[in-house]
Amino acid sequence: MTISKNKITKKQLIFLIIQAQIGVGILSLPHDVALVAKQDGWMATIIAGGISQAIIFAFWGLSTRFPTLSLYEILPNILGKIVGKLLILSYALYFMITGSLVLARFSDILDKWILPRTPNWITMVLILITCIYIVSAGLTSIARFYMLVSPILFVLVVLIGYAMKDANFLYILPVGNHSIFTILKASKEAAFSMLGFELFLFIHSHVQATGKEKLIAITTANIFVTFYYTFLVFAALVYFEPNIDIGLTPEPLLYMIKAYSFQVLERTDLFFLSFWLVIVATSIANWLQLSSMGFASFFKIKNHKRFLPFVAVAYLILAVIPDQGRDFENFNHILGPTHYIFIGIIPTFLLILSWMLSKKEVVNKL
Repeated sequence: MTISKNKITKKQLIFLIIQAQIGVGILSLPHDVALVAKQDGWMATIIAGGISQAIIFAFWGLSTRFPTLSLYEILPNILGKIVGKLLILSYALYFMITGSLVLARFSDILDKWILPRTPNWITMVLILITCIYIVSAGLTSIARFYMLVSPILFVLVVLIGYAMKDANFLYILPVGNHSIFTILKASKEAAFSMLGFELFLFIHSHVQATGKEKLIAITTANIFVTFYYTFLVFAALVYFEPNIDIGLTPEPLLYMIKAYSFQVLERTDLFFLSFWLVIVATSIANWLQLSSMGFASFFKIKNHKRFLPFVAVAYLILAVIPDQGRDFENFNHILGPTHYIFIGIIPTFLLILSWMLSKKEVVNKL
């Protein structure tokens, strides 16, 4: 099963991974890490970036052994047909549940900040229709679109940078006040927000680049995301008092933006969220694509686009289940171990097993 015959460049791969990693999680990330590590929360994002990079090396190693196969094709190749098919279905369901949770979280933010009287399912439907259109356009078109909207990421940097004029850098002191185990615990929250780079395992065969160039591209994307997240978390920690204020502020970055207005722009937070909707749509589109690819692979259907409407309906049904913060926390606790299993453990296990069994793809070079 293949995505399409489209090819992308190594530069487009960078933007694909960046857009896949950055999503709705960044809006609440400073709050999440500060609850655990207080003023040392910014260190957690750097550690999370290092953990992501370690997993990326495993992804790259697996891709070099199977240069033309996606993860859905590698699974039965190494583990056999029965176990491979079960894991393909498990991955498809995992991506679908994770994507629906992202959709529900952003719809909840829209409900609280912009459209309090609009039913959540309406905003979800509109987002899903947009995502279906993005995914159905083909990989090359997706990459071009992601490159086009990437400058939106710097809108948040500019707005947060302006807000830092009122920051108190004493809030970040003392540095390293918490134990490494506490910071590692906080890095778990940051690592979850950085998910998305697993897209590489499903599109690496469509990248027109050498194995080394692919590694450099995905590493570049991960480094950018790590520093991007670290800057935003640091900015929130020096703006809000870590021991008191930020623990009571679920979306601290939005509150930072909301505190300022300009002569031609009264509600800066609404202006920002209108743009950020595009960034979140690219993230949801990523999950939608991966889950539809999984079901297509499971049922041996070449064109995964046939599954997009059905998967989108499943997203909508799953997304309306969570209700406010407590349900989101419960879902995160349930999904927490699965992130480690599907993103870290299984690909690494496949790489080790392929070494032990001397399994690798034989590519005929004409």
